[in-house]
Amino acid sequence: MANLLILGAGVMGSAMTVPAADNGHRVTLVGTHLDEEIIKALKVDSAAHPKLKAPLPAQITAIGIEELDPEALRAAEVVLLGVSSPGVGWAIETLRKRMLEPRPIALLTKGLQPWDGGLRSFAAEIAAALAGQGLSERMVAGIGGPCIAKELADRQPTAVVYAGADPALLETLKGLLQTPYYRVSLSDDLEGVEVCAALKNLLAIAVSAMWTRHPEHNPQPHKPRALNPASAAFSQAVREMAGLTGWFGGRPETAYGLAGLGDLHVTAGGGRNSRLGFLLGEGMALDAALTGPLSGETLEGADTALALAGPLENAFAAGRLAPGDYPMTRALIAAIRDGRPLALDFESIAFV
Repeated sequence: MANLLILGAGVMGSAMTVPAADNGHRVTLVGTHLDEEIIKALKVDSAAHPKLKAPLPAQITAIGIEELDPEALRAAEVVLLGVSSPGVGWAIETLRKRMLEPRPIALLTKGLQPWDGGLRSFAAEIAAALAGQGLSERMVAGIGGPCIAKELADRQPTAVVYAGADPALLETLKGLLQTPYYRVSLSDDLEGVEVCAALKNLLAIAVSAMWTRHPEHNPQPHKPRALNPASAAFSQAVREMAGLTGWFGGRPETAYGLAGLGDLHVTAGGGRNSRLGFLLGEGMALDAALTGPLSGETLEGADTALALAGPLENAFAAGRLAPGDYPMTRALIAAIRDGRPLALDFESIAFV
């Protein structure tokens, strides 16, 4: 039995309590300042998570951030970070103040950060920011792959990949969290897994846009959507993801595994980024989507577009990447950063 601490009581952080508790571990779920209503509900009834809509194990301990003290972090063998991507800076400051001894950190949070004129992953950001607390890059792992939080909480069969520089840490994490329904594979390509985890949120927007841009003309109950357009876009998205993964310093083949292709598939099938794709495919502008149907939502794909835009344009200008190889990524950046309609059509893509 181990002590695990999960920082962030959103849907994914909360869902991770299920395999952890099923393996007999003591689990502390810490809500951020944005999770007050969630923690209040869970303290009354562990089955009452207002966003996840699935019961959590009764034996977990749910606390608010004001209740998190250094002793709770000292007692944890592993910290799982499940805050939203805009909350990573806040999480770093929280850990800097309260984590008096370094603890391995496993990242559920996905995204890229501008750094020194380029980009770096949240894994690299956290390792650098907490080096003063004794944290090294070998103590940080990334978790990727197709994992919808509610399905995990419902114990649906799920396959993920844990990546990092320390094989012993990865084996430890796998031993702590793998169950018959939550299967863990391991990779030493941390940067590849992290960049795929961020890019799939962005590229899923374009794949999902094909559902509404090219609707089924005679929809049937068993086939309400045309499949050809989104399938072609999906193939292009994987190609672009592989190229960008190599540019970022990961292995391009990682994009063809769970962290890339697998996660893209599940993300395009539903969720916030997918809903943004539906709206952009209908011709809605980003601002209208954010002030209307998606008001108050965290859209990791849009955050990734904003972080990616400048470094990617610099790479094009320097000849390190060919703009013609990334029509989908460029169209998404134009729609998200510049507020243009999503200009993505089949004539602009050289499918192979």
